[in-house]
Amino acid sequence: MLPNGIATALAALASASLALAAETPVEPGPGLQQAGTEARHEAKVAAARAGNHSLILIGGAEIAALETAPYREVWDRFLDARHPLDLGYEGSRTANLLWNLRHGELDGQSPKAIALLTGGDDTAEAGRTPEEVAAGVATIVQVLREKCPEAKVLLLRALPRTEAAADEAAGARAAVDLRAGELVAKLADEEKVFFLDVNHVFFKLDGSLDPLLLPASQRPTPAGAMEVAREMEPVLAPLLGEAPKEPLSANTAVVPVSKLEKDGYDWWERHRAILKLADDLKPEIVLIGDSITHFWDGAPQSDQMKPRGPLSFEQTFSGKRVINLGYGWDRTQNVLWRLDHSELDGIHAQWVVINIGSNNFAGTPNARVNSPAEIADGIREIVLRVRAKSPGSKIVITGVFPFGRDPDASKREPVNELNKLLADSYREVPGIRFIDVNSELLQPDGSLSAEIMPDGVHPAEKGYKIWGDALAKAMQ
Repeated sequence: MLPNGIATALAALASASLALAAETPVEPGPGLQQAGTEARHEAKVAAARAGNHSLILIGGAEIAALETAPYREVWDRFLDARHPLDLGYEGSRTANLLWNLRHGELDGQSPKAIALLTGGDDTAEAGRTPEEVAAGVATIVQVLREKCPEAKVLLLRALPRTEAAADEAAGARAAVDLRAGELVAKLADEEKVFFLDVNHVFFKLDGSLDPLLLPASQRPTPAGAMEVAREMEPVLAPLLGEAPKEPLSANTAVVPVSKLEKDGYDWWERHRAILKLADDLKPEIVLIGDSITHFWDGAPQSDQMKPRGPLSFEQTFSGKRVINLGYGWDRTQNVLWRLDHSELDGIHAQWVVINIGSNNFAGTPNARVNSPAEIADGIREIVLRVRAKSPGSKIVITGVFPFGRDPDASKREPVNELNKLLADSYREVPGIRFIDVNSELLQPDGSLSAEIMPDGVHPAEKGYKIWGDALAKAMQ
């Protein structure tokens, strides 16, 4: 549950988006029945009238396929015990789904949760704008809230397009899908309506889509559907008031979570400031990280942390619009939560700089120490989310900086191991550059001077200049 301030802000965004639905008609009247679906519709109306369902699934081909034989394992593992009703129709647009829902498919239903995946088929119509697609989804949400007021609604982003890179028209549709998803995310109030973007599961590190999970048909394979179901489960199960069907990953570095440390740092205020700033700033460069990144400089400014490297920041990014997504005490799992909650939405920057993982080596009562391999997996999940949310961005991954004054400080060895894993993983990946500036930060004897890092963790101006010079070179 979000704090009241965040929930209020998101509720306001939801109201604005719902207003958009009223101002931008999707179809006249109650929608439009999809040709050829009459028999399926009658069967679904009969199923609804036969009894209540705890979980209702609404959408296109991706949803309709779930109750077919090839997807039986997904259905049996995650859905069947929840008494689901599958209201998926291949090729259906938001107007078609709207017609179905207004003509009996929700009769007598008081589900605990409703999952909605739609919008991708709307862009088959040339000229359909993201605002029109989002308005269609918003109208469906209004109907769901009217007919099933106690249900929790989970909105899913339209799935990515496999042909987008090779076909100009498909690429244009993909851009509409992406923006529409960003608008749909604003419908979430984290009380009755929630949003989940699972598209990163289909991406490879190089930004291409995995055909074993999402082939050219645009419908996920059974393996792809299983990955989507696993990604949904930690979000869907609580909406149903249930424990997840599968346990969370044992690797805490890959399990998204909000603020962990109980300190005076106003994590939520920074999150709110970033969401507010992003649309106005239209950044060319995004910095993602922890307090090391936050302390450097850049918008949004914060009274909590005065910049420690303003001169090098200006030298590195002079004339560029930069947004700083660095947070005190953040770990990879915190960054994953932030990206899952819209911090990168609408920011299609030229460069995304990632420097995260330092705090994963620090154990506290709120989070255990992660191994280098676990942290590398967390960074990989961050990269995949950047690929999914900002396909055109190039990425610079910075190796974790050294800890402690002495060459034999306890964390030096695991940091070196992590940086080697990162170097090996990203050395040949198109669109990604890995830099490691630790040899320049350290003295010849391996010690770390106070001039570079006064507290042994955070750089001073001279340390930030070393990082900045390396970034400037990498982003040429």
